[in-house]
Amino acid sequence: MLGASVSPALATCNDAPAPGVNWFNCDLSEAQLAGEDLEGAVLGRSRLEGANLEGAHLRRADLTSVSAAGVNLRDANLSRARLSSGDFTDADLSGSDLRDARAGRADFEGARLDGAIATGIDLNSARMRGASLQDADLSGASLRRTGLRELQAARAKLAGADLNGADLEGANLSGAEMRQVDLRDANLVDVDFTDADLGRADLRGADLSGAEFTEARLGSTLWTDGRRCRPTSVGECQ
Repeated sequence: MLGASVSPALATCNDAPAPGVNWFNCDLSEAQLAGEDLEGAVLGRSRLEGANLEGAHLRRADLTSVSAAGVNLRDANLSRARLSSGDFTDADLSGSDLRDARAGRADFEGARLDGAIATGIDLNSARMRGASLQDADLSGASLRRTGLRELQAARAKLAGADLNGADLEGANLSGAEMRQVDLRDANLVDVDFTDADLGRADLRGADLSGAEFTEARLGSTLWTDGRRCRPTSVGECQ
């Protein structure tokens, strides 16, 4: 099932799935690993394209710099896992547990994370164009300078998240919970904030050209020019 690495030094690629298994730089493309216990496993630089890891237990696992386009990680436990610089293009992480995961500079373009629990995740400088985060919980997440163009995040929870300098052009954040979110210097051109809660958010320096705020709660929000909106502001900063 598991192809050996080209390096003769990595003879562990044929080891059976187990907690802490060392599959560094292995070819796991199309591997069938649904529901496996891989807590603390080392998969850095491995190939996981098209692999099935649905419901797998990957808590604290190392997936740094993996090639995992199209991987199935639905309902997987990735809490405190390391996914930095990995390629998760078009991957399915719906319903996954990504609490406190480290995924800076990773590629999640076109990925599905609907309903994921990703509180405290580090997604700084990640690429997430066209990704779907509907109903996901990213409260307290760090997404500084993250590429989020055309993001689909209706009803997502982003309270207290850091989106300083993020590129959200054309994103759908309708109904999102965004209290105290940091959106300083963010690109918010044509973003849909319909019915979102932006109470006490910080929008200083952000570009709001074409943004939609119908029924959005803006109580005590810091506006682009530094003025604070009235506590009763809805739809516009008053």
